[in-house]
Amino acid sequence: MESLTKNKQDRKVIEQMVLRAFPTITCREIIELKEGYFNVAYLIILDNDEKAILKIAPHPDSKIMSYEKNIMFSEVDSLRLVKKETDVPVPDIIYYDNSYEFCSFEYYFMSVIEGETLNVIRDSLSEEEKKAIQKEVGRYNRSINQIMGSRFGYYGQLGLQSTNWFEAFRNMIQLAYHDANAANIPVPINEEELLSLLDRDKSYFDDVTVPTLVHWDIWDGNVFIKDKKISGIIDFERCIWGDPLMEVGFRSYERNADFFEGYGVLSLTKEEDRRARWYDVYQFLLMVLESEYRKYETDDLYNWSKDMIVQCVKAIS
Repeated sequence: MESLTKNKQDRKVIEQMVLRAFPTITCREIIELKEGYFNVAYLIILDNDEKAILKIAPHPDSKIMSYEKNIMFSEVDSLRLVKKETDVPVPDIIYYDNSYEFCSFEYYFMSVIEGETLNVIRDSLSEEEKKAIQKEVGRYNRSINQIMGSRFGYYGQLGLQSTNWFEAFRNMIQLAYHDANAANIPVPINEEELLSLLDRDKSYFDDVTVPTLVHWDIWDGNVFIKDKKISGIIDFERCIWGDPLMEVGFRSYERNADFFEGYGVLSLTKEEDRRARWYDVYQFLLMVLESEYRKYETDDLYNWSKDMIVQCVKAIS
């Protein structure tokens, strides 16, 4: 996917990055991976036949949304944490450079996950295989959510974190509207109206007292499958210390019984369902902004997200 935030580099620059990460090995082949939406990524094949993935952060002059600040650090640090604390299959961080000595942006190398993404092979799987994989997604997601932190908010933005989840989440919504105003993006729901509804529902958030690690983006494109089993989960860059109900598996429009079984829940309580629906609203609020910030080739995502956020707000009004 082409995106304004993708900070593509020529071979000479990439070779210098490889040299810093692998001082005794040279680079044989560089292949751009086009699936992502934010960072540019390359498959690096070294002269000794070893492979690695290189991810490069946007140029510092790129216009990004508030929640996207410092997310390369978030991904690297959270991957190391998940690797240490769980059995979730995630890539190894090989080398991370945030020194800005060689260039004005961050980059890192990670190990290659074997297999294909679930969105690519889903149609080739039997119903039983799909059910088993969804249960496995739920189990791994639960393991991620069992990692606890000390404050709520964006993983890599300490200054925006809070000891209270409602305050942190309310601030996230306000920041999204700030980004909309900064880029002159029309949002179909007025900020004051939405915050008034949120304040009305404040008590539903009282049960969230412990910050837990939330991946927030475990969709099929971030789940690798090999031999009909999950071989890896990637893209932790948007992780949050928050409420596990922010996870994709709890979105109200695509709840999956097999995910729930693997996660270890039968259903959501009234309070949990209301919070999950607020997280639907927040997701589509960000997606309304995404097309403009990334300069996608069409307005399809904007138009679809605009309709979805109206439906989601109507469901909680």
